[in-house]
Amino acid sequence: MKTQIIILALILISLMGMAQKMNQVKIDNRVNDEILFGQINLEGLNGTVCSSWFKSGFETYQVDKTLVSKLKKKDLTGLKMTLVLGTWCHDSHNQVPRMIKILEALEFPMSAVDLFAMDTHKQAPGVDLNVLKVKLVPTLIVFRGTKELGRIIENPKLSLEADLLNILK
Repeated sequence: MKTQIIILALILISLMGMAQKMNQVKIDNRVNDEILFGQINLEGLNGTVCSSWFKSGFETYQVDKTLVSKLKKKDLTGLKMTLVLGTWCHDSHNQVPRMIKILEALEFPMSAVDLFAMDTHKQAPGVDLNVLKVKLVPTLIVFRGTKELGRIIENPKLSLEADLLNILK
């Protein structure tokens, strides 16, 4: 019994070691600055690497309450989202805080949103961007189960709220 417990403990420790590290920071030589790299979360976006743009963009953005009200009437259960961004990218600086603010206004669970930060070579550990067919950032992909419902690439066509509403129609 003691041996089994030790083996189980060793397995758990090795699995924890293989887990993807969250909010990795690295120096990107193309922009000569620190960037987030790989899987991230809101703590990473609110951290020092993104402090110059995320918090101010989040606080100043005014969601379209009329469209958010319409979005809240949609069936959001079972939705998953993947947001691929570059913390070095001007479009991500503009759109990502707005996207997060809209999701917050919708009371959409962040546990259903996978956030990945790619480097300037468009690589990120923990995600195969070729499978997701992501070429530009930011890209927000909306899924119901495994079916892709739609995506917002770089900048919205109408507005983030309107484009998300069109995806959910």
